[in-house]
Amino acid sequence: MTYPFSKYLSGFSALLFPSICKGCGEVLGSSRSVICRACESGLPKTNFVEDPDNPVAQIFWGRARVENAASVFYYRKGELLQKLIHQLKYKGGKETGIYLGNIAGKLLTGTNILRQADVLVPVPLHYRKQKIRGYNQAELLAKGIHEVTKIPVVSQAVIRTVHSQSQTRRGRFERWQNVEGIFKVINHQHLVKKHILVLDDVVTTGSTLEAFCHALEEVAGSKMSVLTIGYATG
Repeated sequence: MTYPFSKYLSGFSALLFPSICKGCGEVLGSSRSVICRACESGLPKTNFVEDPDNPVAQIFWGRARVENAASVFYYRKGELLQKLIHQLKYKGGKETGIYLGNIAGKLLTGTNILRQADVLVPVPLHYRKQKIRGYNQAELLAKGIHEVTKIPVVSQAVIRTVHSQSQTRRGRFERWQNVEGIFKVINHQHLVKKHILVLDDVVTTGSTLEAFCHALEEVAGSKMSVLTIGYATG
């Protein structure tokens, strides 16, 4: 039996430069790519998807036509999920985005929020920001969920028309002013009569997601739900 040289090279590289858990720093086994099993099991699950009146759903009450809304984990300052999201957004951690999407897909398989979804639509970045970053982190999350669920990803139907400033240090009203009217649907045909699952990394006040959902409301016969990886609790 012969083995390709690349397989030997890959194994040799793994010995010299083993993958390290981004949570605890332990060496990862061959079946792990981002964090170890112990760190993964320690990520704080919200279980919001089982509660239609959960805190994320309440964000959109009276503000946007959203069927369901949930977050997979609590996002708290100084904890592992914040570290992973920071790496995803600012440190080129593309594999972290796909990994987090995989987790979400596995945890939520069989739940209404995924079962009802016809398409996954990641919240887009402005093209200038995406050019600088090299990718859209929400699109990587969608790709990770798709790998588990096979729900199609539609990432070219909506664009971000304004390169708005960061939301991090803004209050609720300022956040809404900063994003009002910044999204535009350009390919309706991919979304007509679909139940759209909107995806983003973290929800805080919900202003960006609200603005995005308002843009989708013009799509004929569409329904919308919202899913984020993290729910910011301060």
